[in-house]
Amino acid sequence: MTRYTQLNGDTTRSFKVQGENNLAEFNYFLDRGFRGARRLQVLSMYRGTDDRSIDPEHNSLQRAYLRLYGPRDEYIIGDALVYYSRLSFNQNIRGLSASWKLGQDWKLSVLGGVFIDRWGSLWKDIPGRPYLATASGARLERRFMRDSTAGLNFSYSRDHPGTLPAAPVGTPPFPANNRVISIDTKMETKFGLRLESEYAWSFTDFDIRQSSNCVTSCDSRSPQPQLGTQSDWAARIEASYRHRKLTLRGSYSRFEPNFASINARQIADLQDFVFRTSYDLTNWLTLDGTLRRSNDDLRQQLPFGRRLWGPEARFILHDLPLYRRAVLEAGYRYRNVLGEAPTVPPTCVAKPGGVGSTCVDNFVRIPFAELTLPYRRTTFFLIGYERRHAVDHLDISQTSDTNRVYVSLRGIYDFGGWHFNPALRWELERQSHRPRSTSPVPDFTLDRDSNRLGSAVLYAEAPRWFIVELAFRDASATIFGPAGYSRPSYRTALTYKIRNDRNILLIFSFERNSNFYFTSPNFDERQFGMTFVYKFGTRK
Repeated sequence: MTRYTQLNGDTTRSFKVQGENNLAEFNYFLDRGFRGARRLQVLSMYRGTDDRSIDPEHNSLQRAYLRLYGPRDEYIIGDALVYYSRLSFNQNIRGLSASWKLGQDWKLSVLGGVFIDRWGSLWKDIPGRPYLATASGARLERRFMRDSTAGLNFSYSRDHPGTLPAAPVGTPPFPANNRVISIDTKMETKFGLRLESEYAWSFTDFDIRQSSNCVTSCDSRSPQPQLGTQSDWAARIEASYRHRKLTLRGSYSRFEPNFASINARQIADLQDFVFRTSYDLTNWLTLDGTLRRSNDDLRQQLPFGRRLWGPEARFILHDLPLYRRAVLEAGYRYRNVLGEAPTVPPTCVAKPGGVGSTCVDNFVRIPFAELTLPYRRTTFFLIGYERRHAVDHLDISQTSDTNRVYVSLRGIYDFGGWHFNPALRWELERQSHRPRSTSPVPDFTLDRDSNRLGSAVLYAEAPRWFIVELAFRDASATIFGPAGYSRPSYRTALTYKIRNDRNILLIFSFERNSNFYFTSPNFDERQFGMTFVYKFGTRK
């Protein structure tokens, strides 16, 4: 691919590179039988470019793996997306991964490697070397009954301090040493009941540059870099049940403050409960309800905790005699956040009587409705509306009312061998609020801000030779002050199938992004490009 970029206005605000830029990519994939029942897969993705907006490296191996697998074993050298369980291991690792079936009911999986953005970052000395961590893990799984399993998981991750920005000991970023052990189960019965659960325990040194040297007062209830290895636990349980027209779903999760699972990217200090039910009241009306409660500060280690309460109800009307394909969904959402403390920390307000304080107290009410009107399975029209009434009892300047309207139209059409896929969408969000009501000199003037988003896309494919893509998108806002912006963008691409072969393509493209601001400098981006794609060895 080669393209020419023009930048105008305040060019420092653009991520693109002025002038001519080039890119070449080579992707190779092989999948074939190998010695009987096994199969061999090979994949590689290599990129070379002088455009920093695409890749800061001129030459890089983006992805590569060799996979040998059969009915009872699997070996992967290179990139592998490893999933053991939700709390132990779930990310891409570059290294060695293997699994074996032991008998009829047992399975063992192991892995070892590194987590990094690309292969080239391992050996290239480039400024700002990306984050690197050594990772390993194992899983022993046993199947019992028909669709039920239990697994024992181990996960290990160690950050490399040299790949993190320099920082004094005890200050962010903290290079960590993390180990996690978990047990998970999955069970499904013939009565429609499905259960999933997991219990995990982590052992983490939150700063491996300094351990077991607490020179100041340290609190073991929260992650402390100077305390050495700290352990904590997390658990989750999920259940679903369906009986005729009734469906019940629920989940409970708890992550203690010191729990960490770097290979699964789990958060800490959270307790979350969700319950959802739906019932087909008639053959044209479905009722759906959700309850959610979340809170942090599980060990009273924070100045104050926050609690979220969020019920939701909706009605879904379908298969109506007036128009059976239409679907009308209407409902109501409520979100309430409350934070209280037994003392009176800064930014908190003492309760009447002087016992405790309120630190957060706000809610939002959201009634909404959405109507979908399909026509002959080729045209889909959608219109929706929601109103957000947000109230902050501690800071009335954050109280607001917002109305949001959106409309979209999407089509799938065929005429004489031509294929057309148009899509239109428009959104308007208008907010009214009084942001200066708490100023030293209160001003209760009602400000009205609005955000708009419009897009139009057309994909057209001729019976032979050509494919045309046209796209327009504009995001704009009017902010009282006055302030605001408008960001229209245009994109078009013409694809020519050489010899009418879908494996040999020549693509001409043009893209323009304009950025207009009411109170700051504007800038404009234009790109003219040409791309050649050649796919060889593919089967028609």
